Amino acid sequence: MRDIYHHLAAHSPELTNHSDEYLNDYSSHCSESARAIVSALKLVGNLVLDASDNENYSDEDARRDLLLVSDVLRHLPRLAQALEQNSYTAEYVLRQRREGSK
Repeated sequence: MRDIYHHLAAHSPELTNHSDEYLNDYSSHCSESARAIVSALKLVGNLVLDASDNENYSDEDARRDLLLVSDVLRHLPRLAQALEQNSYTAEYVLRQRREGSK
């Protein structure tokens, strides 16, 4: 089944027409974004843990937040994987260029 990963992940033929500068920036931005998503997931885990220890946290608030957290947890991992793959693909294209110019 196709999901967001398949729509976001770039393939090397799609990147070959871009400059080295663009590919370096693209790889860096994708890698940084993937790390930010992982940080966001860790933050969500910390917030859920803190909320579970709070006596003033109502059942209604908990249900609302669980729906939000479930949405985040369903989609962000695949987004992070696609971004990470894009970073690897851009680096691959750059390596191929360097090896081809020798």
